[in-house]
Amino acid sequence: MFYMITKDDCPWCDLAKELLQQRKAPFGVFHYNEHPMIVKLMFKAGIKSVPQIWYEGEYIGGYENLVEWLKNNDPNK
Repeated sequence: MFYMITKDDCPWCDLAKELLQQRKAPFGVFHYNEHPMIVKLMFKAGIKSVPQIWYEGEYIGGYENLVEWLKNNDPNK
């Protein structure tokens, strides 16, 4: 399952969600200010943009990283 940190009015977040929906890949979404710890963890990790995406504990990165990852991996297997 994919997990994604997003925010409102983020075109890259919307594209990532659409791509995963097209692939019928299950995903969970966390809004970046949903919990104060998310913002703190992003700051500590030096992450300054969204979306931030993980798959089964593996950090993928942003939207472009997701596109590349999906070219080389099939999450439906």
